[in-house]
Amino acid sequence: MSKDRPRPWHNPTPLNEYEPDWAGQFDTFEDWVNHAPRALTGEVGSVGEKLPAFCVDAMGRRCHVGFDFHRARDDGAFPVRYFWGFKEELK
Repeated sequence: MSKDRPRPWHNPTPLNEYEPDWAGQFDTFEDWVNHAPRALTGEVGSVGEKLPAFCVDAMGRRCHVGFDFHRARDDGAFPVRYFWGFKEELK
């Protein structure tokens, strides 16, 4: 792909009908390092499966792996907030 060609993932489509049910946030990179193993575990689905948390930085980017959290730190995109599901339907 050409470097000049726009990438669709740079401008994701917002989900206006959905609002995350925020469970918490990491204010700094150090908070994430020290507290993520405890904070991001423990949610269980309807049949007993472990549910992964969704982490989103202050720029709206998903943080899934360590590189993403390093990028958030380097770009000044903390706090990183996390959630497991969405609030009930908004009306």
